[in-house]
Amino acid sequence: MTAANPSAAKTDKANSTNSPSAEKKPAKQEGIRETVEAVAIAFILAFVFKTFEAEAFVIPTGSMAPTLFGRHKEATCPECNFFYTVGASQEIDQDSGVLSSDPVDRVGYSECPNCGKNTDIRTAPVFNGDRIVVNKEVSQYRRFNVVVFKNPEEPRVNYIKRLVGLPGETVRIRQGDVQSRRSDADPWVTQRKEDPAVQRDIQLTVYDDRYPAKELLKAGAEERWSPAVFDREKEEMGGWNRAINAWTADAETRTYTVKAADNAPQWLRYRHLAPSSAHWSSVSLGAISPMLTAKLVSDFCGFNANNKDGVYWVKDLTLDANVNLSEVSEQSRLIFEITQGVRSLRCEIQPANGKVELQQIAHTGSNPGEKISICSADCSMKGAGEYTVSMACVDDRICLWIDDELVPLGDGAVLDTPDINLPTYRDMAPIGIAAQNLSGTVSNLVVKRDIYYRNDLAPFHSVEDGGIRNIRESVPEVGGGDRDLAAALRDPDQYAMLYSRLIGEQESRYGDLLHFPLADDEYLMFGDNSPASQDSRLFFYSGRLIRGPESHRYAVKEKDLIGQALCIFWPHGIPFMNDGKGYTLLGHNTGNGRDKSYPLYSVPFYPNLSRMKRIR
Repeated sequence: MTAANPSAAKTDKANSTNSPSAEKKPAKQEGIRETVEAVAIAFILAFVFKTFEAEAFVIPTGSMAPTLFGRHKEATCPECNFFYTVGASQEIDQDSGVLSSDPVDRVGYSECPNCGKNTDIRTAPVFNGDRIVVNKEVSQYRRFNVVVFKNPEEPRVNYIKRLVGLPGETVRIRQGDVQSRRSDADPWVTQRKEDPAVQRDIQLTVYDDRYPAKELLKAGAEERWSPAVFDREKEEMGGWNRAINAWTADAETRTYTVKAADNAPQWLRYRHLAPSSAHWSSVSLGAISPMLTAKLVSDFCGFNANNKDGVYWVKDLTLDANVNLSEVSEQSRLIFEITQGVRSLRCEIQPANGKVELQQIAHTGSNPGEKISICSADCSMKGAGEYTVSMACVDDRICLWIDDELVPLGDGAVLDTPDINLPTYRDMAPIGIAAQNLSGTVSNLVVKRDIYYRNDLAPFHSVEDGGIRNIRESVPEVGGGDRDLAAALRDPDQYAMLYSRLIGEQESRYGDLLHFPLADDEYLMFGDNSPASQDSRLFFYSGRLIRGPESHRYAVKEKDLIGQALCIFWPHGIPFMNDGKGYTLLGHNTGNGRDKSYPLYSVPFYPNLSRMKRIR
């Protein structure tokens, strides 16, 4: 994403249901769905007003996906059967609600975030954005709260973003993470969510093993999860070649069974075998061409229909798994490993007594391969039985959950990270599960990634000597050679070289423009959907010149904060009957009448209870 433009600026508005601007918009035809929603709004607001001042807002766009959905479509991939959501706010004018006549704006195809298959979703059901309740009486705003505020350039327009920068500090983005410091003499510190549950809620699926791409596998592609043995010479698979060991995979039930009878770790490994469009094109011919090799996990976001490629390597990953242990002994070990560039992190569990040891293995330095114990704790995995396990290495912190209970790893789980952590070929197979002296089964394997904040910058203005001097310079995003980076995701050495060179060039050329100093009454706001968010990175002074620039280009003043988002009380209704499509109640407004072939509202429907939740 480059400098902001007028059309992009519309993609981040949060529309208040009782704001003056909303009253000026053309009245829309009421239907059964709107009536039900109005009753729900009235009920919720009647309740919350008894406790504090609140207001209902509608999310129009996808700048906060996956936390909040704006106008969107829902689709099920015909190849792997994975259900996912695609933003569709670009199809209509946000002010009038009129369907765009430009065919480019119509969301016709999307790429499945699980298997990469390009799918026709032109006629997929479309829904309005989440309806949320916002607490307007906030005593203290905290980092990573989701906040509604007035757009610094258009004060009558409300935006909703995640608060990432606090008053009096300087913020920068480093490899997708938020870092801050209070003075130039202080070190940069990676900021993380105080509650790790927030971290889990906002992650995106990289691969869900319950939904394999069967046609791709029939054409010769290897499974992403496979019994494997490490071979340093086989870099195209991250060093982990498919091999016969104590693990047995059942492709139909998507389960992996192990009978490990000795002390040598038996590995089941995830290789990021994400296909390209060229691979999918060859499937119809019956054989994969070119050979499908592993790649680095990228910041690809399936919600963005027009954002076909991920560009940046994402090192912050999470593994979710179901574990069923049938035989354990005092010598049994169950190991979960996540690789992050210069190091691998292991959680080694002794299921006989619930002991957990956290280990770090360095891949660089004077003793590569050395395993160091960094902390230990007790967990609830004791003896044979069924458990859910989740291991995350996100924001320089390791977290382990057993049966959704956070294991108290303490300060030892907080990591020291080099200024730039560059990937190696090992990062193409970044996650593994190993067993020693035990028997059992793992299933429901899901790999997720953290939000990756891009370091885009906008043209900027400055104020000097009490007068306004416009300085307009096109500042490309860090990693301006994004096509080269995207192409290098299957070659980690090439990616590392390009990324480090681009970072060096940007810092040499732009220096402090890559930093965001904040005054004592200023905040910094980012959208969770970083590739498609018009947020603090891309604010500039064009609108502020009329009323006088009062703050940094990228900052939001405390007086412009409206409140903290509390909950989604009405996501959208789910149509049923007529093959799950319902029956058209109202078609889209084309400006020349209603297009009933493209439903805007359908009946009957039932509430989407799964997304009625607290906003983290």
